[in-house]
Amino acid sequence: MPVPRPLRPGDPRQVGGYTLTGLIGEGGQGTVFHGHTAKGEPVAVKVLHARVFGKRDFHNEVAAARRVAQFCTARVIDADVTGERPFIVSEYVDGESLESLVRREGPRDAGSLDRLAVGTAAALAAIHRAGIVHRDFKPANILLGADGPRVIDFGIAQVVDAAGTEASRVQGTPAYMSPEQLAGRRPGPASDVFSWGVTMTFAATGKPAFGNDSIPAVMNRIVTREPDLSFVPSRLRGALAAALAKDPADRPTAADLLVTLVHARDEGHQAHERSARRRWALIGGSLGLIAASLATAVVVLPADPPPPPVVTVSPMSRPVDAAFGQPLGPPFTGHRGEVLSVAAGALGGRPVAVSAGRDGTVRVSDAVTGAAIGGPRRVNALSISSVAVDGDVVVCGGYGAGLWLSGLRSGREIVFGAETGDVLALGVTRLDDRTAVVTAGPDSVRVTDLSSGEALLKLGGGATAVAFTIVEGRDAAVTAGLDGTAEVWDLHSGEPVIPPFPLPGELLAVSSAGARPVVVTAAPDNTLRVFDLQSGTPLGTPYRGHTDRVGALATTELDGRPVVVSGSWDGTVRVWDLLSGTPVGPPLTGHRGWVTSVAVAVVEGVPVVVSGGRDGTVRTWRL
Repeated sequence: MPVPRPLRPGDPRQVGGYTLTGLIGEGGQGTVFHGHTAKGEPVAVKVLHARVFGKRDFHNEVAAARRVAQFCTARVIDADVTGERPFIVSEYVDGESLESLVRREGPRDAGSLDRLAVGTAAALAAIHRAGIVHRDFKPANILLGADGPRVIDFGIAQVVDAAGTEASRVQGTPAYMSPEQLAGRRPGPASDVFSWGVTMTFAATGKPAFGNDSIPAVMNRIVTREPDLSFVPSRLRGALAAALAKDPADRPTAADLLVTLVHARDEGHQAHERSARRRWALIGGSLGLIAASLATAVVVLPADPPPPPVVTVSPMSRPVDAAFGQPLGPPFTGHRGEVLSVAAGALGGRPVAVSAGRDGTVRVSDAVTGAAIGGPRRVNALSISSVAVDGDVVVCGGYGAGLWLSGLRSGREIVFGAETGDVLALGVTRLDDRTAVVTAGPDSVRVTDLSSGEALLKLGGGATAVAFTIVEGRDAAVTAGLDGTAEVWDLHSGEPVIPPFPLPGELLAVSSAGARPVVVTAAPDNTLRVFDLQSGTPLGTPYRGHTDRVGALATTELDGRPVVVSGSWDGTVRVWDLLSGTPVGPPLTGHRGWVTSVAVAVVEGVPVVVSGGRDGTVRTWRL
C-alpha cells in the first residue's frame, strides 16, 4: 500500500477498537487509513460513506468476505457497517500497487508477469468461490507484497453489492469495466474475469486493453472493438483473449484461467531408483508413470516385431531407431474440449491412458487402440488440475473439490475424507510402508496418507508443481513456489534439505545427470533450463527449439541415458538428451493447438509418451 500520509484535520483518530495513524487514500466508497490494533498490529481501515449503505445489517456479506481464502488476498479482519461510521478492517499489505509500479517502471518482465497472472487468477477464484463478485478489479487494487500479489477491496465489493443502491450499480473504473457493466446489467464473476484480462494487459504492455484516453472512446471500444494483444507475450495471449470475450458466457471462469495458466507450468514425471525401488509422480496435470515399485503393476505392451536397428541421424540429434515417434494407435477423442492432464496405467494386462478434461470428466482409454474403456467419470470440481494412477486407484485433484478418488477398473468413487484444500498439482510416492499423495495448492503443500486420509504434513506457502527425489539418503520433495523459488524439503519431517534457490519458471521436473540430481524447468523464453539441485547453479546452455511456451515436462531414460520430454503450446512434443542438451529425434506432431500435458510409461526399459492437448485428444508415441 502507499506510504501513509499524516492525518488531516477532521480525520478520525479512532474507529471501533482501532487507532488510526495515517491516510492511505480515498475514493467514491470511502477513505482508507493506516491503523493498528490494541496489540500494535498494522491494519488498513476503510471508513465507508454512510449514505451508500443506510442502516441495513450486512453481517452475512461481511461473513462471506471473511471466508475468502487468505492466499493472494488482503484478509478481511473485522467490520462494522451498521453504525454511523461504517468501516471494514483488512490486513495491511506493505507493498506498492500494480498501477503505481507499472507507471514507475514500465511493463512487468516475463517471470513477474507469469507469477502475477497465476496469483491474481487464484485470488479471483477464491473470491468467487466465497460467492463474491469483486466488481472493481483493476491495477490499483492489486498490491505487490513481499510474498506475492494481493487482491484488495473484495470485501468492500461484497457489502456494496448487498446494499443494492445506485452507487453499487455504477461501481467500477471505466477502462477496466466489462461490456455488461457498461450496459447497466448486474455483473457476475465473468465480469471480474474480463477486468482481469484488461489488468493483465496493462501489466504486460503498460496500458489497458482498450486504451485509457477519453471515457466515451474507451467505453465504445470495450463494447464494439476487439483488443489489440499483439504486444502481449504469446504465452499469455490465448488466456487474455478468452477472458476478454464480449459475451460473458464465452469467458472462462477464474478457476479455469488458473488451471490454464498453471498447466503452462505443469511438471512431468521422473524416475529415481533406491534399493531396487522406483517411484512415480504427477506434477500439475502432467503425469509420468516412470516405472514400477515392487508393489506397483508394470505396464506391458503387446509384442511387436523388432524394428530395424538405426535409420538416419541429424547433426543435432542422437541416433534413434525406426520406431521412434511412431503412434501406438489412433488418438482417443472422447473428451469434449481441452485435455488438462494425462496419466498412464495398466488394466487387465493392457496399457491404458487416464485423462482429465475441461469438460469435468475423467476418462480411461486403451493406449494402443484409442478406444474408450467404460464411461466418463464426472468430478464435482470447478476445474480438474491433475490426475494420477496408483495401482487400481485413480487420484484426481482439482479446484473446488480437493482430491477425488475412483477405482480404475470399477469407475466407482472411493470415499476420501481428508482435508486437502484446493489442488493445483499432485504427486503420489512411497513413504516407508505407506503410499502418500502430495498436493500443492495456492496456500500450502500437504502430505496425506492415500489409504487412511491421515494428514502427515502441511507446509505453508503456495506451489504449482511438485516432484520427488532422494538427497543424501533422504526422501525429498521439490516444489515450485509461487514466490519464484524451488524448495527441497524432507517428506517425513518437512524440514528444508537445502536452501531455496531462484527458478526462472514454475514448471519443473527432476532427474539426474551423472551422479548429480538436477532440476529441469521451462523458462519464459520457451527454452528448457537445467539446474544443479543441491547448489541451484545453472548447468549448460538453454535447450532451444520450441517456438511457444512449454506447458508440460517429463523425465525418463532412453538407451540408459536420461532424457527430458517437453510439450509446448506450439503443438509439438520434443525429446532432449539431458547430458548434452541436444534433441533426440524429430519433434512429435499431431495435436492441433497446444500440448497441455505429458506422461511417460516405462515399458521394459523403453518409454512411451502419452500426451493430452487443447484439441481434446490423447495421443501415444513410442520412443
